[in-house]
Amino acid sequence: MSVGRAYSKTGVLNNKLYVVGGVTRGRGGLNPLQSAEVYDPHTGTWSQLPNMPFAKAQVLPTAFLADLLKPIATGMTSYRGRLFVPQSLYCWPFFVDVGGEVYDPDINSWLEMPGGMGDGWPARQAGTKLSVTVNNDLYALDPSSSLNYAKIKVYDEEGDTWKVVAGDVPIHDFADSESPYLLASLLGKLHVITKDANHNIAVLQANMQNELASSQSMLSSPDSERAESSAESETEIWKVFAFRSGRFFELVSCQFLKV
Repeated sequence: MSVGRAYSKTGVLNNKLYVVGGVTRGRGGLNPLQSAEVYDPHTGTWSQLPNMPFAKAQVLPTAFLADLLKPIATGMTSYRGRLFVPQSLYCWPFFVDVGGEVYDPDINSWLEMPGGMGDGWPARQAGTKLSVTVNNDLYALDPSSSLNYAKIKVYDEEGDTWKVVAGDVPIHDFADSESPYLLASLLGKLHVITKDANHNIAVLQANMQNELASSQSMLSSPDSERAESSAESETEIWKVFAFRSGRFFELVSCQFLKV
């Protein structure tokens, strides 16, 4: 890369690795980056992309806030041929969500993210939004008020809304972890990787296609049948795909390219 960066967001589109945002070390400490780059494994070279405009960060009401709150990328997912980057304004320990922007490689330009997508994009915790595309559907993990459960939401492009498709994802108390869980697409299915306080790592596989079909059928069922079907669905959707115990690890998100 032409610029050294930490805490950047990465994604793969058309077998190219994209890197956006992050921070670099400057004279005054860590400075947030609006730049983006792409790596082509066939040529072995990095190329610079247009900077993220952070258009919504340009309309802050005062110069004081503009200087205090720094724009950062809080995630990135490739979806329907483009890269979707949710964004926030940051001043530790405060984060203010400001929607996001979309990179279109066909025109080499950034566009504003649809309002419902950006406003409703679930946040794992301050500064990080986890999402993944599985079978052309965009999923995100939304922490609930419980320390042991979360929700899976899917983006409805036609309605520009996020909808809950799984209400009780079995995650663990992650207060002492830098990266307590991840989302991944493997074998055409959604996976949640979790780590508990004893450093046990579990890979949970979800059958989201059955869940989406079940959700549609429930809409036409009586209330009593709907409640019973919902309870059965939550227990059947998740299964443990892999498990490893007893060692100290941090979960790290990775990307892969065909070379």
